[in-house]
Amino acid sequence: MINLKKSPAKIGADRLKKVLISDKHFNPERVKNVIKSDIYSLLINYADISSETLDLKIEINENGGYNISVNAKANRLKVLGNISS
Repeated sequence: MINLKKSPAKIGADRLKKVLISDKHFNPERVKNVIKSDIYSLLINYADISSETLDLKIEINENGGYNISVNAKANRLKVLGNISS
């Protein structure tokens, strides 16, 4: 008789392999740089800032969620025109 069930050790090894492969493709620094670039692209519409003065911090909170903090230093705010309705 052939045993078609996987052993708990084999199941655990397969799960670990999947986790390691998915972690390899997820690069937190790359994600942070993409978010920082998007925020910078938005902020330059409203203020004179340089990308060097933009700081982005991403932390995992106790609930498994993320706390995202953005700090930027602007030389001046841009004058925005009135939006007519």
